[in-house]
Amino acid sequence: MRSFGGLLVVLALDLLVTGPVVADPADGGPPAAPVAPPPAPAATAAARATDIEAAEHAAQGRRLYLLGRVQEAIAEYRRAYELRADPQFLFDTAEAYRELGATQQALFYYNRYLAAAPGAPNRDLVEDRVAEMEMLRRPAPATALAPPAAGTAKNKPAPLWRRWWLWTAVGVALGAGITAAALTSRSSSPPVPESDLGTHKFFY
Repeated sequence: MRSFGGLLVVLALDLLVTGPVVADPADGGPPAAPVAPPPAPAATAAARATDIEAAEHAAQGRRLYLLGRVQEAIAEYRRAYELRADPQFLFDTAEAYRELGATQQALFYYNRYLAAAPGAPNRDLVEDRVAEMEMLRRPAPATALAPPAAGTAKNKPAPLWRRWWLWTAVGVALGAGITAAALTSRSSSPPVPESDLGTHKFFY
């Protein structure tokens, strides 16, 4: 009995020094479960503070958007995404650029949103927005913008008063009228009475 008690004491001391024995998978025992270290309290607090700040910027962006201050709302959305890469902030930014009529920027953020959230519940809506932006970005047909080629446009007829032959005809008609009036007045004047002096005019 005394030797058995001494053996127990030796085993207890051995466990205190070496720690518990973990079964080795190579010996056929069950594998030891990995023990993850607990997260550092400082890192967890910093991440939580970042999430809160990102949420505040996003909320401020939505308020500004509703007030019509869209450019300021975009700055808030982008700051929120810099703090936390949430695809929702990309969608909010795209909607704000669409409201401004900035087609190129809106299309860029819609595509980034679809890439970051391929299974988004509003994917159909975003794809419609992308198609709309593509249509707006497409340039107008060249034929509608190009000026008509030289010689193809029909020459508009000149106004009647700018035609040379009209004034020529008017001048001829006036000249003929004046001449006819002079001849008529000359022929209608009373004949000069004859006298001893001939046909010369004389005064009574």
